[in-house]
Amino acid sequence: MTELRVVRAEGDPNARGERIGRELRDLINESLDFYHGYFARRGVSSRELQELLTPFLVAAETQFPNHVATLKGMAAGATVPVLELFAVNAFEELEPILETPNGAMPFLQRKEGHVVAPKRSEGTPDRCTSFAVCTPNATFVAHSEHWLAGDLGNVAVVIDIPNDRPVRVASPTVACCLPAVGVNSHRAGVGVTSLTANDDRIGVPRVLASRHVLDSADRLDAIARADLPGRSGGYGYTFAFAGGDAFTLETTATRMSVLEERTHTNHYVDAELASIGAEPSAGSRARHDRVTELLATEPRTVEGVMEILRDHGSSPQAICLHPDSAEGDEASTVMFAMVAELEEGRMWVAAGNPCQNDFEEIDMDGVLTAKA
Repeated sequence: MTELRVVRAEGDPNARGERIGRELRDLINESLDFYHGYFARRGVSSRELQELLTPFLVAAETQFPNHVATLKGMAAGATVPVLELFAVNAFEELEPILETPNGAMPFLQRKEGHVVAPKRSEGTPDRCTSFAVCTPNATFVAHSEHWLAGDLGNVAVVIDIPNDRPVRVASPTVACCLPAVGVNSHRAGVGVTSLTANDDRIGVPRVLASRHVLDSADRLDAIARADLPGRSGGYGYTFAFAGGDAFTLETTATRMSVLEERTHTNHYVDAELASIGAEPSAGSRARHDRVTELLATEPRTVEGVMEILRDHGSSPQAICLHPDSAEGDEASTVMFAMVAELEEGRMWVAAGNPCQNDFEEIDMDGVLTAKA
């Protein structure tokens, strides 16, 4: 069974970052060792990495000095270079501009479900799936996080309790990254799925933008936060709020659409945004259709929602994705799966594939405000 760590971080941004860095030092260092190899295989030196990252770091520090301060604290606590930690948080901005070894398909294209690269099977890995379920008695948000297999096991749950703003969050995350998905003290749940479009640009990296969105209080606040000016690119955000409000926001670097959808994978559903987005892949469509099919059975319990995250029924990619051994540490696989029930304020997380690892309930003490 894969170990799941929980870190409680309180105080100002730097103090919270230092606590996370200290408690996850071994995971962060193991993760960065993998990324050293990833960048080295692409011929990227430390100096070149700095040159590539600098404009994104400037944009991030200008708009979110508090989140950058958290990253700096994490770097100090883990005794790693802050720029290397920032590189993982800006991976989705870096990867498209890096050369791939032997002409292989870039990871971001693969994780979004594209299956046309040479020497790749119909089971080509892809990326995240998020959905919400609303019943008469409960509101659920669920998320399956796919990422590089070389980072497998380097995950934790961060309980983030700041003193510089009132919103507290509980978030499963890759060890090097800021929280992006999870639950906040407004009893809001957020799942995030990757998207690419032809207006992607230099700006605030997506992970920092999604950390901002994770603090959303309600639908209007979520819309305002997701439409962040100066963002580098877009995400699909699946929201659920206690009381049954659930919807999806699709963003590009410059546009946004509000959808009354409760399922999202890695292609744009809004027609206008789809016109500038990447072509929908077979994998993304398959997962979207499969979740829609499974939700038609109207799951009403936590276990029913968990079963969807364990599903292998879609082709060419499964929701519960397992790595292809032929692709080594650059294969894609499930990092963690999350289910949250918002009325009761409960969260369960499985580290790795949820068909192999149990969902563990997270202690939410100190995260949630009292019910109205």
